[in-house]
Amino acid sequence: MTRPLLSRHWTTGGTQLSPRARWWFRGLCQALDQRYYHPATTTAEREYLKSLCMAEESAVGWARQYLAKGFPEAQTPVIAMFDGIERVLASGAVRTVHQVACCSGREIGWFAKRYPEIEFVGSDCDEELVEFLNAHWDAVENLRFEILRMDQPPRMMTCNLLFASGGLHYLDPDALACFFTWAVSRADRLYLSQPMDRDYDPETANGSSGRGLLSWNHPYRRMLLAAGYEAAGWKFGYLETLPQFKNYSAFAAASVEKVWPDDVLGVGH
Repeated sequence: MTRPLLSRHWTTGGTQLSPRARWWFRGLCQALDQRYYHPATTTAEREYLKSLCMAEESAVGWARQYLAKGFPEAQTPVIAMFDGIERVLASGAVRTVHQVACCSGREIGWFAKRYPEIEFVGSDCDEELVEFLNAHWDAVENLRFEILRMDQPPRMMTCNLLFASGGLHYLDPDALACFFTWAVSRADRLYLSQPMDRDYDPETANGSSGRGLLSWNHPYRRMLLAAGYEAAGWKFGYLETLPQFKNYSAFAAASVEKVWPDDVLGVGH
């Protein structure tokens, strides 16, 4: 009973349940968080807990919700990562692009339509979701979707630009550090956009901190440099309608010798 309940109602926070069932659902989510953030919980155990909530029916349901919103949307202009992506795609310096944790595919799908000469690949960890995305975006010839687990990334994969719009905040600190180390030899650049608590300072914080609902605040730029990226810039984005949160965009280059015609690596704050 627990897994179907979580999978079916995770994306809506249990709001479609009866008052009594909603009370039970919220208690279950709190119990999951307590176990998930416990210092003794391993990465493998955390990935299992995430699969109870975010896989299969929940993953496709989440994708449908974001597809209905469309892209770009009202908050897109405050997310610096998308401007950085647009710049490098327009420059002609990129031939291959990969988005991890692509969810609905709406972002990479939008860029694929704008740049038909570039090869785009979106990936996610859920097989049912990947099948749904390949069917939904079938008409876009330079776009495909495949399975990729960020906690167990494949050995064979390379691209000019790797990006993540969300998703990384669901990796625990150890898994994220391993993913960045894996990515540095496979992607010329890595761009990311992730939600973050408004009062968390990634430049001075003593490591990562839990945000609740299986999510993390991470010091992304510092982790990118520790993984071997030679240069990294970052920028915050704010929406007054979400006063407790902010967006964090980061831009990392595997080698400073390969300069692209943009200036996003120099941003800060």
